[in-house]
Amino acid sequence: MQTYQRLGLCCREHPLIFSCPVASAPSQHHGHSGTLFHVSILRIFVGIVNRDDIMPHTGAVVDKIILHPLFRIHKRRHDYDIALLKLQTPLNFSNTVRAVFFASISMYLFPWLSGALLSPGYGSDTLQNALVPLISPQLCNSSCMYKGKITPQMLCAGYLDGHTDACQGDSGGSLVCLDRGIWRLVGVVSWGWNCAKPHRPGVYTKVAVFLDWIHHQIGGE
Repeated sequence: MQTYQRLGLCCREHPLIFSCPVASAPSQHHGHSGTLFHVSILRIFVGIVNRDDIMPHTGAVVDKIILHPLFRIHKRRHDYDIALLKLQTPLNFSNTVRAVFFASISMYLFPWLSGALLSPGYGSDTLQNALVPLISPQLCNSSCMYKGKITPQMLCAGYLDGHTDACQGDSGGSLVCLDRGIWRLVGVVSWGWNCAKPHRPGVYTKVAVFLDWIHHQIGGE
């Protein structure tokens, strides 16, 4: 049985960036059930908005997963929740496959979501999107929200009354903003308590914090 997970976006001509909620060594990965599998079975599909359009035995082959060295070592479970995917062959850009650039923080963000539509619930076969505002770290860390669990490597986005959020199946998806006609990557879907609940916004990996690490990994390839 094949399952499909949204893992992120290509940044310029660099490896894919994604959130890695469960992972081990760079050459191997754990599935949701805890089963260990080799990265060579992973496939990246781009330019597709519906799962029915995915053709068997196609997609870009993953050559290597580069985990952040502090992921899982750090005492906070979801901290440093980022990795790079190196593909065996470059992606071909087109009208439906484009690069996303790195960004500083913007007030209003436009994340593409493709996971469950309800919690608990079933995922959508068609790629979804939602507009959500950033929430300040001070508010997100307050006693009525995440009670100090938000680190400098994280950011929060969503609405105080819930209703719109990332959900199961969105992990690793992109939080992007449109800046003068250019899409910029701000965050990566990481974690949260339930989905779209009041005072429980989505928590994202703050990509800007990791730019030096990303450039170092790319430069070392």
